[in-house]
Amino acid sequence: MPRYARYLFKQYLIAFLIITLMFGGMVYIVQSVQLLDKIDGRIDNLVYFFGLTLLLLPKLLVHVIPLSMLAALISVKQRMINDNELVILSASGQNRWQLAAPGLLLSLGLTFFLALMEFQIQPMTMQELREKRKEIADNLFVNLIKPGTFSEIGKGLTIYVNSISEKGLYENIIIYDATQKDRSVVYIAEKAEIVQNNNQPGMRLIKGKVLQDLQQDSKGSLSFEEYVYQNGLEIKKPTDIRFKADEMYLKDLLNPSNKSQLDPKTLRKYVVSGHKRIANILTPLIVGMIVSACILTGIFGRNGNKRRMTICIILTLGYYITAMIFAGLADSKSGIISNIYLPPVLALIFASLYLQYGGFKNNWPPIFKLMTAHTTNADPYNADLDNAEEKPND
Repeated sequence: MPRYARYLFKQYLIAFLIITLMFGGMVYIVQSVQLLDKIDGRIDNLVYFFGLTLLLLPKLLVHVIPLSMLAALISVKQRMINDNELVILSASGQNRWQLAAPGLLLSLGLTFFLALMEFQIQPMTMQELREKRKEIADNLFVNLIKPGTFSEIGKGLTIYVNSISEKGLYENIIIYDATQKDRSVVYIAEKAEIVQNNNQPGMRLIKGKVLQDLQQDSKGSLSFEEYVYQNGLEIKKPTDIRFKADEMYLKDLLNPSNKSQLDPKTLRKYVVSGHKRIANILTPLIVGMIVSACILTGIFGRNGNKRRMTICIILTLGYYITAMIFAGLADSKSGIISNIYLPPVLALIFASLYLQYGGFKNNWPPIFKLMTAHTTNADPYNADLDNAEEKPND
């Protein structure tokens, strides 16, 4: 790779990483807050919660990478035009494709990286996150018990644990159960542990006593060596997790193993989602082509910079909107799924032609010149001869 190409690639890469870190960091904070809201703040271990938020990163990067790529290419190319760096490179004999190559190389690399995210890492992490969230919900009362404090597990149910032993046993436990309107019960035990009974959580109390009807005149107590407390801790029985489309692997979207059990609408939704995911990985390459075609065509100068940048942003937004429209049409009952690939293919062809011929205004491809010539009844190859014959001889 020539020295100028390494220089350009380094500039694009640094700008991309900085913008991704800034933009991705803001989105990461918002997503983390939303995750904390979804689990109702049931996690007290910050390290565990941080691990959960890391599972959001692949899905976040899938959306952030194309936008960061757009901002990085535009900012670097505009700076190099303002500093006359691209003017010097162009004057030294480098054509538009040579100047665009480092940015397109980065775009191609991000396309493969996005494919890895979309097809493998994102489904894996999203499924793991879904299972973790279900685990938190299924073990809510366990996560709420804090040593040394009175923990309100639910309405009318409070548990106090003095400490937790190295073996995981709760020590010196008190359970106040006022879930019944007509009476309240207090359980006191030296030790306790979490158990499962018929897929329901419970606490096995060891060496303690039960104090009943504390709010009434008649009181009673009962000592026990071992007692399984389950009232007030019941939760819904675990059910099989049904993953959403963005949490499934590509092969499961295009060819579900339970295809016979799915209704036609759901099956079509899965297939369309799979093809959307395939088309989406081309976005970094398309963005790189559009930016290169807009910035590197025409005469380099300070006056046209704002116009170039505006056209570049408009075309990119236009591509996104068009892709969303075609994807929505494909999602309809009578839609053609292959139309999902029409916007990215046309965008790549258009940007490639525009970059190749330096814009269509003043430098049309030969095929268009021939079409124009036939339309005006002119022969482009003999035009100079005709003009020569019309000139009088001196």
